[in-house]
Amino acid sequence: MKKILFASTALVAAGLFTTGTASASDKINLQLGGFSKWWVVGSWQSSSYQAATGTNGNGASYDNVSLKGDNEVWFGGNTTLDNGMKVGVDVHLEAGGHTDMTTDTIDLSYVYVEGGFGKFIVGTQKNGTYLLHVRAPDAAGNNSEGGIMTGGYTIVRPSSVNGMAGGNTTAIDTTNNSEAITYVAPTFYGLTVGGSFLPHGGNEDTRGMNNLNAVTSANGYTTGVIQQVYGAGALYANTFGGVGVKVSAGAVTAQLGGTVGGHWLEQAYGTQLSYAGFTLGGAYRNQHHILNQGGADVASLGNVSEGVSGSFGNGQAWDAGLQYATGPYAVSFNTFYSQVEHSDYAEGHDHTVFYQVSGKYNLGAGVDILASAGYAEFNSSVGNTAAQIAAGGDPNHNSGWTVMSGLSLTF
Repeated sequence: MKKILFASTALVAAGLFTTGTASASDKINLQLGGFSKWWVVGSWQSSSYQAATGTNGNGASYDNVSLKGDNEVWFGGNTTLDNGMKVGVDVHLEAGGHTDMTTDTIDLSYVYVEGGFGKFIVGTQKNGTYLLHVRAPDAAGNNSEGGIMTGGYTIVRPSSVNGMAGGNTTAIDTTNNSEAITYVAPTFYGLTVGGSFLPHGGNEDTRGMNNLNAVTSANGYTTGVIQQVYGAGALYANTFGGVGVKVSAGAVTAQLGGTVGGHWLEQAYGTQLSYAGFTLGGAYRNQHHILNQGGADVASLGNVSEGVSGSFGNGQAWDAGLQYATGPYAVSFNTFYSQVEHSDYAEGHDHTVFYQVSGKYNLGAGVDILASAGYAEFNSSVGNTAAQIAAGGDPNHNSGWTVMSGLSLTF
């Protein structure tokens, strides 16, 4: 998925179209945009993990070569009313290539109202702290929860390894794309602040009323758990003597319902410095839950976002990276690390580590050749049984290498 940043009063992203503006007397005319990415991927899993995860006494055998795609078509437009206020719409249609078989047809869908007061966004969207977040740079746009390796689409994450809620990212993505009201204030001397309210953090395109005491699964999300979500964040972006500076901070708190109870708190901080083509950046994220007395083991709820690793366990993550870009070329190196409690009642922590080198070459307007190579490692605090050790298998640990090259088209 594309990554978005607030850079001014408006949300600057290809999905919010500056074309397609109508006068107050005309209907909104929708314009098309979007992207298409396809990767040829090579990946190699740990032999001990494969030996331990087969069936009928046979080890697992994963593909070493695969094709991975990510494609979206965007529809958007706006109109300016007689009073100068702008009203618009943005809809993102998934256009194939997702190999997790769980992605919704419509990824995002919202309307917005913009004026001198700032901007209001209402609909299915990331929370405001995610949109403001600054993280490690990546030349190919292939890191964090949307990356081919870091998103869990190549090296397999053992089921016993808990990761950060919402995936391998330093952005607060626990609620994924949920129904929200987001406000962004006008930028003042490089500072942009905003916040979001989500009546129920597990919902996407749901009209029915929620039973706040139930814990059920629908559309790949755990519903009845994350409710009444509040978030606020800030982004400062400016340039001093040729040095670009970006700093972000955000926090999200939520009430946990169902058999869990208690409260959920996340914080995320990030920064980037850029000069003469170099960009150095990194971010930190902390997730923490406070259970009601007698509440269930939160970590045992497992994934809360579709197709990616995540748990409600207390945890922290950081990323760091360096990128150099000149002319049509860009290269980068970045790393990601997370440490998450395996269980409330165990002292052990599960660990996830990624290292990745990426590059991009621009062939022309909207056409880029991409490449990445990386290493991933997943370690659970769960120990192997004597039988597993004797058989030479290790179901609680996996590591491996990936190499990939792709073509990216934006339109």
